[in-house]
Amino acid sequence: MADTAQTAPARLESAVVLRTLATVLVIVVHTTHWPKASVVYDDLDALSRLAVPAFMVLTGVLLSYRQGDDTLDAAEFLGRRLSRSLLPWLAWAPFYTLTAWFVTGDTTHDLSGVLGFLSYGAGHLWYLLLIPQMYVVYLVWPRRRLWWWAGAAMLVQTMLCVYRLYGPMPVEAMNQFFLWHGFQLLPFWIGYFAVGVAAGQALDGRGEPQRIHWGAVAAVAAVAAISGVAIIAISYTSAPHGGFATGTGGFLLPQEPLFVVSVAVLVWLTGATLMRRGGALASVTRLLSRYSLGIYILHPIVIHAIASPLSAILNVPLPLSLVGFVVITVSGLAVAAVLSVLLSATALAPTIGASRRSLPWRGGSRAAPHPSSG
Repeated sequence: MADTAQTAPARLESAVVLRTLATVLVIVVHTTHWPKASVVYDDLDALSRLAVPAFMVLTGVLLSYRQGDDTLDAAEFLGRRLSRSLLPWLAWAPFYTLTAWFVTGDTTHDLSGVLGFLSYGAGHLWYLLLIPQMYVVYLVWPRRRLWWWAGAAMLVQTMLCVYRLYGPMPVEAMNQFFLWHGFQLLPFWIGYFAVGVAAGQALDGRGEPQRIHWGAVAAVAAVAAISGVAIIAISYTSAPHGGFATGTGGFLLPQEPLFVVSVAVLVWLTGATLMRRGGALASVTRLLSRYSLGIYILHPIVIHAIASPLSAILNVPLPLSLVGFVVITVSGLAVAAVLSVLLSATALAPTIGASRRSLPWRGGSRAAPHPSSG
């Protein structure tokens, strides 16, 4: 993306916080399935699926915030961003296909199993195929009346998510589009993208709060809490296609947008102030944000390696299983982060969407880091 502005917009500290929160929640989504089955972990999994919608909002924010009304050079815009999404997918899809065959058992041992695994994005890497769709759409997305377009897009997204649960599917093509592959397709996420684009333009002129307004925080936190309860309480077991409201389909619940947007606003209200206070927490938040894409790519195999030997701790009833859960979550995040830092210091940095840079503890940087989204 060509930067034609004389002064680059200030860094959005709340974006750093939101990216880190989403990164941590992605880890939680995958670690909740390791302990002995419990409604506690089911609910935690449902709430943690805020992660990917938050990444979608964040990407829209950063695209619009950085670009503003400038004319895009489509080739440069897509070239830079696809190198941070499609290139990592091409690099890691073979690895995770082999992992699914030999380690996790996520694919059958035949060609159809491998092709099926790849058709669904190669496990969690499906997200790397979703983001490029946003980049292409952004090239033609309106630059005026963005909140109107955001409302229309969110309405379309919600209608599609409701239809996939309750609507008739008279032909197989509809099954494939709505049920089996809906989570991989932008129409089912278009509202999050549009809200992010509108918010990014608004923030370009407004920036972030200089202090925490506790009344606003309390009001938004109440909305987040109520909508979070709705995520847990509303069940689709009686819906004709209710089975698709779990797993990756759990990202596409019709009641999810209010929860996602309220949490994002809550981070905007508080994130910049908290980051300005500095300290270890701010430093860790920045590091996790900087290497978020690498953490996203690497964490499943890391968690598998850590959790497999801990089955004795994980398969005991609550509350003891929480010990194992916390161990695999924290250690999985930490190890994935360290591996991302190490890879970024090698020629393999582009495979995790990063520019090559020196190790943080050695000081210096070979190149300015690319953001992991936007």
